[in-house]
Amino acid sequence: MKEDRTEWWAEAYEQMQKLGYDYHYIDFASAKKEIEFIERTLDLKVGDKVLDLGCGNGRHSILLAERGYQVTGVDYSKSLLEMAQVEAEKRGLSLELRCQDMLTLDDDSLYNGVIILDGSFGIFTDSENEDIIRRGAKALKPGGKLLLQSYNPYYMAFNQGRDAEVDGDNTFIRETSFDVKRGAVVDNIIAIDNITGKYQRINTRYYRAYTIPELRGISNKYGLRNLKVYGHDDDFYPKLELPFDVQKDMVMYLLLEKLSR
Repeated sequence: MKEDRTEWWAEAYEQMQKLGYDYHYIDFASAKKEIEFIERTLDLKVGDKVLDLGCGNGRHSILLAERGYQVTGVDYSKSLLEMAQVEAEKRGLSLELRCQDMLTLDDDSLYNGVIILDGSFGIFTDSENEDIIRRGAKALKPGGKLLLQSYNPYYMAFNQGRDAEVDGDNTFIRETSFDVKRGAVVDNIIAIDNITGKYQRINTRYYRAYTIPELRGISNKYGLRNLKVYGHDDDFYPKLELPFDVQKDMVMYLLLEKLSR
């Protein structure tokens, strides 16, 4: 896998970052509401090592480092990692931020917990998505846990449509559909400049939405067992006490444990 490849997701996220779209949903304020859930599901103790795959601007990595964990954040985007580094330095934190394609990860039995959140899973081909789980499992210590966020295919299949949102000087028109043959969420976004009237089409995004049996089957192949699935509240924050609701939850949070040798 070449490091210099240009994929739809790299271009789309770069466009979204420049336009500021979706980034008000993935800030540090919202991350604070997810940290306790991450700590409790992964059963973390101070000093434990955590790997954040697809860490983006570091919103989870940095908050976990503040709580005393040894954190490694991995992302493909240099610009997002630069933002994370600036924020970490501002807070006086030391953590490893690595510019790397997840599909080249080769860490072995280093971490107590691995998280794959914020739309970082499902963007590749089926074989590559499986490889992400394999590499995440390999990176875990025996007894370590992996927390994975994935689209709920059942919800997405019955909740397709178009909406518009005004954010700053732009109006974003977003059309979400579900490709039954590919089992994928298809996201089309157009940004309209409210001042000039010019528009920009963001690269179409595709997210493979796996069923729970599919994800269990893949995970079991790599020694990840004891699957638990969690839902989220009306503001899309995961809650330990909320069981997954197949009809209401847009995404699902899957917790898996690496079997001890």
